[in-house]
Amino acid sequence: MTVPLSGMTDDVLESRWCSPLVEHHFDTAIEVRVEEAAAIGELGVRNLRRLQHHDPTAPRWRGIERLLQPLEAVNADLDSPATAHRRRAMADVVAVLLVCCAEKERTFWGWSTQEWIDLLGRDQSEFRRRAPAWVGDEVRPYLAAHAYLLGSFTEFHRLGSFQRLTLSWRIFGRDRVNGEVARRRKALAE
Repeated sequence: MTVPLSGMTDDVLESRWCSPLVEHHFDTAIEVRVEEAAAIGELGVRNLRRLQHHDPTAPRWRGIERLLQPLEAVNADLDSPATAHRRRAMADVVAVLLVCCAEKERTFWGWSTQEWIDLLGRDQSEFRRRAPAWVGDEVRPYLAAHAYLLGSFTEFHRLGSFQRLTLSWRIFGRDRVNGEVARRRKALAE
């Protein structure tokens, strides 16, 4: 038996946001396995980025499915127009996170708030200084969405200035966010 939250209608309860990861059953073990780190190293950044030299048939891709599946699930659920530029940024996020997992020997599931801040930078300039040379500026906002969905990161106030509304649209969906903003504005106006 479930009891509705006090004062909430069925419509409100049905429209509540739920993480896209809830429907999946991912292996959330924190330690990166030796074979996963080896696979990431052998695939290399050029292959991980899925550009011209990408080999989707490389056998080592199977060795990182446990890490790859949640990253791809997040990318698939983000509310972001499917332009080539944005697809490139989301693919680079996957490459960055896989490389970081191998370096840290821990999956993103177990990263601390400080580790996410170190990756994201306290502002765009710090991100640029710390990120690998092949990472473009457009990657940071997508990394922030992954940090929230995969790492329960909520310390956005520590990341300096960035488009928080756009981040909200990507994570929760433009219609949902705009509807909530309109609802709040109406309540304030009353």
